[in-house]
Amino acid sequence: MYQLTEGQVERNEYSTIPFKWIRSEQPNNSICIMLPGLGYTTKRPLFHYATGVCLNNRIDALHVNYEFAKNEHFKKLSETEQEDWMYEDVKAVVREVLKDTNYEQCFLLSKSIGTIPMAMEWTEKNFIHNSVGIWLTPLIKYENVYQALLKTELPSLCIIGDQDHHFIEERINSIKNNERLSTVVIPNADHSLEIKEDILASIDAAKEVITAIQEFIIKNKL
Repeated sequence: MYQLTEGQVERNEYSTIPFKWIRSEQPNNSICIMLPGLGYTTKRPLFHYATGVCLNNRIDALHVNYEFAKNEHFKKLSETEQEDWMYEDVKAVVREVLKDTNYEQCFLLSKSIGTIPMAMEWTEKNFIHNSVGIWLTPLIKYENVYQALLKTELPSLCIIGDQDHHFIEERINSIKNNERLSTVVIPNADHSLEIKEDILASIDAAKEVITAIQEFIIKNKL
């Protein structure tokens, strides 16, 4: 059985971040912190099934459900200020929600814009420990995201479609040289890791993504 805690963390007068924390009634030693995209929320299929994979493997899950797209103050900031804002929001939720926990291992699973604060944490290491990273459709055009993948010394999985507007073949080929990083390229998949106008092919793509995530988690869980 699982315990479900939903709430929100108020970081300041301009930023309140909803979250959902799903944990086993019997304490687990691992947690997966999930950072969604702007439009691709934790209610969408890949996060739903990835959460199920975690729970089936005795890994609790924390969904950080930030709402940048709805925040008018956020929209007025510069790109650098927005990146800092995102990272501070993530840190605020993790610190508040997990302050009384003793997890031995932290998985980070991010998608799209969520890979920006993930890349920052990969460098700063404010809350991760014994960490493992799952990067879905990373914004590899951004230098900090690219460098985080290129230089990561932590076990990592990168999944991206070759029809994603953030797909850069040269950069994908470069990160494949990192032995700590496994890279999966889904043919014909877009930024949602779906195949345009082909529902059955999109279902097959989702199965490939979730299978890769499951195998990676099983391999790297403490």
